[in-house]
Amino acid sequence: MIVSSLILISGKNIKKEALMISLSNAKQLVTGSAPGFGWVLHVAANTVNDLGKAILAFAKIPGVESVTTLAFRKPTE
Repeated sequence: MIVSSLILISGKNIKKEALMISLSNAKQLVTGSAPGFGWVLHVAANTVNDLGKAILAFAKIPGVESVTTLAFRKPTE
């Protein structure tokens, strides 16, 4: 089962390169700039717990002020 989420990363002067981190059992699929807000990321993970760990990893990046979940999708079984 793959779960995915769109998240907004807000902060000052965050470079795209800083967002390219290892996420263990999750991966960043798409990164897009959100002018005036920061970055929007599409992240997919093996489990809900792995997705939560990935979101926490983004929150620890220097300069990140907030991480907001914009959408969450868990496939129906």
